[in-house]
Amino acid sequence: MNFKVINKKSTLEIIIQQIKNQIKKGILKPGEKLPSERKLANQLGVSRASVREAIQALAFSGYLEVIQGKGTYILEMATQYDEIVNFFSEFSNYSLDYLMEARIMLEGEFARLAALNANQEEIDLVERIFNEIASSKDLNSFVVKDLEFHLTIAKATHNPIMNGLMKIIGEMLYKETRKIIEISGDTRKNTIETTRNLVQAIKQRNAEKAKELMSEHIRNIRASLE
Repeated sequence: MNFKVINKKSTLEIIIQQIKNQIKKGILKPGEKLPSERKLANQLGVSRASVREAIQALAFSGYLEVIQGKGTYILEMATQYDEIVNFFSEFSNYSLDYLMEARIMLEGEFARLAALNANQEEIDLVERIFNEIASSKDLNSFVVKDLEFHLTIAKATHNPIMNGLMKIIGEMLYKETRKIIEISGDTRKNTIETTRNLVQAIKQRNAEKAKELMSEHIRNIRASLE
């Protein structure tokens, strides 16, 4: 495996891309175990915390599976997600604004269905991730945790197609990581407040309120990009 030492700028984005490139080239194959966090950090010249964030992001995107006590493994779906995302990237010619517009429509419905279908364990997880968003100490962690929040809500719909769509959206968003981090300093306070209310709506099974708050959250981010 030939990982390249990383320039400290946009570290998270580049770690993700390097791991994905190893998968795409067939150097890392489905079912294969990823090197340890320590080994990857040494090879890439970055902190273990940055590697951990990248692994977490890729796990929620469907590229990796983290098995407690055993390690991190490449999933069979990894190369398929790349093919789907490349299709959107090359043939749809989408802009970030178009993506945000689609998210308003789709993720509002994800939140509505999550409020109706989530079990207690999933609701507890949504709340825990929100608490991690609210207490994140830097914008990189804030952005990663926010995406994890959205992916967790999509999974809680219990609709595999919606879950898959959110993973594709998440993959597209990773390509815009730098831009999203840039605006997050301005949107952070509003994001925390809106998502706090969204968590409460899901806990109370208030489906229409959850939909409204999710759409509002994404509209606010979209407005900040203008």
